[in-house]
Amino acid sequence: MVVGGGAAGAATALGLLQAGWRVALVERKPRPRFPRGTPVTRVATLNAASMRLLEDLGVARAVLDRRGHAFYRMEVWDAHSTAAIRFDADDLGVPALGWTVELLALETSLWEALEANGADLRAETRWRAIDWRPDRVDLHLQGGDVLRTRLLVAADGGESPLRTRAGIAVRRTPYHASGVVATVGTRFAHEDTAWQRFDHDAIVAFLPLADGRCSIVWSQPDYAAEAVMALDDDAFARALEDAFGGRLGTIESVSPRHLFPLVGRQAQDYARGRLVLVGDAAHTIHPLAGQGLNLGFADVQALLEALPNEAGGDPAGTDALREYTRSRRLENETMLRAMEGLRWLFGSRQPVVTALRAAGVRQTDRRDLLKRFFALRALGL
Repeated sequence: MVVGGGAAGAATALGLLQAGWRVALVERKPRPRFPRGTPVTRVATLNAASMRLLEDLGVARAVLDRRGHAFYRMEVWDAHSTAAIRFDADDLGVPALGWTVELLALETSLWEALEANGADLRAETRWRAIDWRPDRVDLHLQGGDVLRTRLLVAADGGESPLRTRAGIAVRRTPYHASGVVATVGTRFAHEDTAWQRFDHDAIVAFLPLADGRCSIVWSQPDYAAEAVMALDDDAFARALEDAFGGRLGTIESVSPRHLFPLVGRQAQDYARGRLVLVGDAAHTIHPLAGQGLNLGFADVQALLEALPNEAGGDPAGTDALREYTRSRRLENETMLRAMEGLRWLFGSRQPVVTALRAAGVRQTDRRDLLKRFFALRALGL
């Protein structure tokens, strides 16, 4: 059973279903439905490893057909020097550097596949109690039903109620920052390029969309994020142009904006008894590298590979969950630390650090092997 019907939870449920397990998916929100004409605001970037998982699950084409968009170049630069790093798919010998997809497109495609494969889908459903038993878990739903399972997958978000109920501790890293997301139209074409500009403690990313617009993620200190959220659309557009250095010209249209707090999290353990955590329930990181969902999908892949091949086996009766925890927690901890290091490096205002940062960025851009290493790592290859 999976609790949490977002991308990571739905992908886990679909993978288990296709492996022969009986699966129920419990989600407190309404079933996701892709709105064809609604402006997009919730967008994720998928790397090659995530796209391969979607292909294995049989939903990649459905996701891409719903306004998914490949990008082939990426440019990252420092606002306080001339240093920049440029990546190109052709130079790396890969078909694309990544794909931008709307989260509702992703979730809708996964839910449709779950329905087609006979999953027990419980949207707009909350649980009220849990009985932890030696051989199973009983999940009591608010409507009175009781679902019994040998493995309970928590994919219920960064503040995971299941994780809390199981008593799994979490290390939190408050960034004292928030992300502003919106969809914008720009004067100049995005050229199928993902752009990111670092300006001390403010980071702005422009992600190319299929309709020619860009999804933006503008992370900055809480007080600054709240200030730009209070601006009218024209003033917000001018502020965004300035934060982005005018790279794509004037901002000509702005969708409704959304604000979300940025918090790093790492669960002390990813499994306890018959409970296992995936995605944001296990970890969250700063969005500066766009790797949050990719790490969640890597969790899904690792869990599917770790569980017994036979659906009749006991998923919690082997070393599978221990091995899953060991491998994924180390990988996610490494990424969390790397993001914290990058935030410190680009956020420092010390002249010596600024000079060293610029020199390091230039050297990385000039050294093909080093640049290739970082790029393939981000692609999950």
